[in-house]
Amino acid sequence: MKTTSIIRSLALSALATGALVAPAQPALAERSFEEIPAGTFAVPCPDSELTVAAAGKYAVIELPGGRTKTIWPGVSITVTGESGESVTFEGTAGLTHTTPLSNGNQMFTATGRNFITVPDANDHPVGVFLTIGTVSWVLDENEEEVGGMFTGTGRVTDLCALLG
Repeated sequence: MKTTSIIRSLALSALATGALVAPAQPALAERSFEEIPAGTFAVPCPDSELTVAAAGKYAVIELPGGRTKTIWPGVSITVTGESGESVTFEGTAGLTHTTPLSNGNQMFTATGRNFITVPDANDHPVGVFLTIGTVSWVLDENEEEVGGMFTGTGRVTDLCALLG
């Protein structure tokens, strides 16, 4: 599965951190946050399309070992289906961790509340998901999914099914 988060969907780099936080990281207030670009974007679902609008700030933090972490505290996301029905998620304050693996693959771990888009790949349809808790996935060098779409103990809400 080639996976993107809302920040990447907004044409920004949103691949993020490793499993361990580097020592001596500055406090959140000291980090340099950037505004999410204004506007909406369309995200395909299996039988429809959702429109997404987001507001808030994000930061990408470089960590040792080629790891990164993307944080977006307090981001607000509104997702609207073709029928006009919408849902807003306030305080979507998740982390997306990216860890390079020794075989060239990358492991992604999303913690907290995250908005994740999934393109059509590996015999599963496109989708838009809200994850709460901890979910993981692995991509190979071609950004193809290795293993299941989401693994872990977190909850996954299929927004295409909810609003499509």
